[in-house]
Amino acid sequence: MAILPEDRERLAWWVFTAAMLGLLAFVLWSFVGTVVFGVFLYYGMRPLDRRLRRRLSSDTAADLTMVLVTVPVVLLVGYTAVVGIQELSQLTGSDPSSFARFVPWSPQNPTALVEDLQKVLGPEPARTNSQELLSAVVSGLSTAATALAHFFLSLLLAFVLLREDGRLAAWYRDQFGSEGSAAYTYALAVDRDLHSVYVGNVLTVFAVTVLGLVVYNGLNLVAPPDLAVPAPALVALLTGLATLVPLVVGKIVYVPVGLLLTYQATRGPGSGALWFPMLFFAVCFLVLDLLPVAILRPIIAGRNVHGGLMVFAYIGGTMLFGWYGLFLGPLLVVLGVQLARIVVPELIHGDPVTREVEAAESLGTTPENAASDDVTTDGGKSDETEADGETNG
Repeated sequence: MAILPEDRERLAWWVFTAAMLGLLAFVLWSFVGTVVFGVFLYYGMRPLDRRLRRRLSSDTAADLTMVLVTVPVVLLVGYTAVVGIQELSQLTGSDPSSFARFVPWSPQNPTALVEDLQKVLGPEPARTNSQELLSAVVSGLSTAATALAHFFLSLLLAFVLLREDGRLAAWYRDQFGSEGSAAYTYALAVDRDLHSVYVGNVLTVFAVTVLGLVVYNGLNLVAPPDLAVPAPALVALLTGLATLVPLVVGKIVYVPVGLLLTYQATRGPGSGALWFPMLFFAVCFLVLDLLPVAILRPIIAGRNVHGGLMVFAYIGGTMLFGWYGLFLGPLLVVLGVQLARIVVPELIHGDPVTREVEAAESLGTTPENAASDDVTTDGGKSDETEADGETNG
């Protein structure tokens, strides 16, 4: 049996490894939106996971974190659907129960399907209209199912990272960079900046949502009869989510609502109720627009990463990559900034790459802060200690 020489065997393994890495890169790029959204969810849930780890094991803390996050999400989706059906029924003048035929588990659904099939098998004009309707419904359901599948894949990725981040960090430290090395410092600084950016965004969303609840419900207390903010809790949540987009902030939500209130006020008897839409725009602009941009985001998100770079990351990333650029843009900026600060200057000057920051010291986390920050990942030390204890036990 012929055996390859050692050098050829290593070359064969390198070729196979390169092929696998290329295949992995292709898969990751094919699901890049799902992956970066999963990374965002991971950093958003990690503070809760770290608090639970103080009393529970890492695996149990990750499980409980997912439960505490997914249950409110499911309830929120159900609440949004109920509010949407109520608003649609008011717009169309139909009873909300008439929409039950579109729910797959509804008792009315089999009868509705039979009626639709009979229309399809009927005369040619009715067949064409029914086919177009069913095609639109199937297309919409397919799109929704695909989006839901990607969302759950992102949740699964975040869950895996929550459970295995310590072990992955320990593997990285053992294979690529021990403590004090440039590789270790670079990874730690990137982790700290991503934590600051992503968690800051999540906290800003919660803060603006709470402000929205106060503002919208407070405005409804002084609103004229038959003129109020519709579904204030849902509108507040959407306003909070809109703060993820810089510059736009809550305008994408409260401006259409304000225009709707203005339309309703002009349709009423006289124009005396126009003061309420004007008050609505003024309060929303001050509290839900200027306040998050000027005060909340700088305080909550921290000042580790330059604000101008983050604005460019959000807007430029969205313009270049689409919806997932909202999460990929900041990731690429953080990776590039830390590379320019820690690695590139020493490479250009031909010096050994160390953990020292040689340029743009104010743009990101310094290695000393990253190493001493107890919010960042522990490099797998706690999980490694647990594993050693189980082995010794």
